[in-house]
Amino acid sequence: MLMPSMDGITTIRTLRKINPNVKIIAISGLTSQDKVNTAYDMGIKAFLSKPYTASQLLQTISTVKNN
Repeated sequence: MLMPSMDGITTIRTLRKINPNVKIIAISGLTSQDKVNTAYDMGIKAFLSKPYTASQLLQTISTVKNN
């Protein structure tokens, strides 16, 4: 959700402009609940909070991929 040149919300908007059907999994360790809620409102499919395990990541990818 935070990157050097573009924040997560801007990235989500940009990706959705490129492909409205893109499935986005947002990941952060420093995001407020307001930003997470905004990201869900913008169409992300899942959110992982750092730290997460490989198992959690694989499960999230599987869930998003199958929906």
